[in-house]
Amino acid sequence: MNFNTRLNYFIDSALHFFNNDISCPFDGSNNTKLVKRKHLVTSLYTCQDCGLRFRVPKETSSENESFYQEEYAQGFTTDVPDDATLSNLISEGFANSEKDYSHYIAVLKAANVTPGQTILDFGSSWGYGSWQLAQAGYRVYSYEISRPRARYAAEKLDCTMLNDVINLPEKVDCFFSSHVLEHLPDPNLFWQNVQNAVKPNGTIIAFTPNGDPTYERANPDSYHKMWGKVHPLMLTSRAYKVMARAYNCEGNTYSNPYPYEKITNGMDGELNGVELLFVGQKIT
Repeated sequence: MNFNTRLNYFIDSALHFFNNDISCPFDGSNNTKLVKRKHLVTSLYTCQDCGLRFRVPKETSSENESFYQEEYAQGFTTDVPDDATLSNLISEGFANSEKDYSHYIAVLKAANVTPGQTILDFGSSWGYGSWQLAQAGYRVYSYEISRPRARYAAEKLDCTMLNDVINLPEKVDCFFSSHVLEHLPDPNLFWQNVQNAVKPNGTIIAFTPNGDPTYERANPDSYHKMWGKVHPLMLTSRAYKVMARAYNCEGNTYSNPYPYEKITNGMDGELNGVELLFVGQKIT
C-alpha cells in the first residue's frame, strides 16, 4: 500500500476502534479470541468455532468494493503493463515472471482438472492467469471486481470476462481463485459463488496466504505482516474445511512446495509454507 492508503487505513481503524463487533464474519459466532494487536488500533481475532482468523475493525462489502475500485495497488498484480511489456510477457508465456502460473497449472492437473474442461477464474485481475490457463488448454471464464482491470483483460488478452458470477453461461468443472478469498470481508460470498458456479462433483481450488497457526509458529514476523487493510481474512486449514462442509463441499489443505501425489490421492499436506492451498470437491 502507498503512504496515503496506509494513512487512511490507520485513521479509519482509529475511528472504528471502539466498535466492539468481534463476531466471526463467516458464521456470526461471538466465540472469538484475540490473537494479536497491531498498530494500536487493529487486531487479529480467531473464531474458536470455525477456525477463521479475521481483522478487527471489520469493513462492509460496499467499503471493500470502493477500495478495490479506487485505491488498491499491489505492484504487478494490479498495475497493468504497457503494450511492449505485455508483448514480451506473452512471447515468453509469462515463464519465469512474477505471474508464472506453471505451478498452479501443475496443481490443477494433480487435482484431475484436465485440459478441455471449464474453469472460472474468480478474481482474475488483468488476465495474466486466465490467459495462461487458456493457453494450457482450458476453457476459461473470468471474473474481476475492478472494472478497469477487467476491461484490460478483455481487450488485451481476449479473456472471456463476466459482469457477475450469477449469470455464468454454464456450470464449470473447476472454481479457481488465486489470492482472492483473503480480500473478502465476508467469506460466505466466495462459497455462495462456488455453489452457483460449479457442477456437482466439480473441483474447488483456492490459493491464499497461509493463515494457519502452523505457519505463525514457524514464522511469526512474516505471518503478522500479511494481515491488515488488504487482507482482512487469514485462512486456516480448519477454516477451509469447516466452511467447505457448510456449503456441501469437502477437501484437503496444503502449503508450498506442493505435494502433487498427495493432491491426486486426496491426502492432506504439510502447512509450513507461506501459501495455503485448498483443493476440494462440490458434493451436491
